[in-house]
Amino acid sequence: MKTALLWFQRLFLVCSIAFLITVFFQNRADVLSVFAVASYSGLIVAIMFWMLATLVMPAIACTILRDRGNSTTFRTLLAIHLNRIPSKFLPGGVWQTFARAYDMSSIGISKTDIGLVVLYENTYSIILAASVSTLGIYLLDDNGLYSSLALILFLGSIATVPLAFAFRKRSFILSAKGYVWLTIISIVFWSLASSAFYSYIWAIGLVEGTENGFLTLMHYLFSYVVGFVSIFAPQGIGVFEVVFTELSAFDLPRTQIIVLVAGFRVLVMLSDMLTWIGFILLRMARGVGQRRDA
Repeated sequence: MKTALLWFQRLFLVCSIAFLITVFFQNRADVLSVFAVASYSGLIVAIMFWMLATLVMPAIACTILRDRGNSTTFRTLLAIHLNRIPSKFLPGGVWQTFARAYDMSSIGISKTDIGLVVLYENTYSIILAASVSTLGIYLLDDNGLYSSLALILFLGSIATVPLAFAFRKRSFILSAKGYVWLTIISIVFWSLASSAFYSYIWAIGLVEGTENGFLTLMHYLFSYVVGFVSIFAPQGIGVFEVVFTELSAFDLPRTQIIVLVAGFRVLVMLSDMLTWIGFILLRMARGVGQRRDA
């Protein structure tokens, strides 16, 4: 079953990339004209927001480990996270998680604690994003069908709360303080990630300042969640773009919007690589400084 899913993911990834490339070449004149007049300051702001979101992410692991009585510092977890950024872009979308788990195990963190980190990183913040986005769409979206579906999905997100009782029986539950911090960190992360996406689509002229920016952020969060839970689509590629395009009302043809929204992945990759390069350079400079002191 796992082998079949893996091959299906690879096939879907290839098809998604082929589709995006085909659509780009068919609409390259229009797409390039959009980027030709893009606001470079807006793109830079988007990059900065995503870089900040990347720096916040290890705080989730730190909160869980501290709540479990582990003394591993945020600085150590941040170094592990940044060092493994390149593995994020390997086909499959899970290699960064595996690499980080290996690094945490190598510094003495137990398998149980590592499992909890992976569990909460892939459930808590996603459930929070699903709850917020579906409620936001229900309250703000004028489309009756989308609002009704969002309400159903919101109630479905709330229905996951009883899982806490199952977690308690298996000692997976955290303290109340731990959940407060997880909620705060998740809100900060999603605020930064959403701001990066909004800055990007504003920079390329997809949205105007007079439009409902908050609803656009809700559409982004919801599209991200749908892409994340689509296990057949590595990193939600193809799914995220189509869902966001379906929810949002833009003047351009849908195929062009899909390509433009997919361009955010390029910006994310650029942001991640700049963050990783900055980390490597800082580590090298620190190593040189330590050798000089010695």
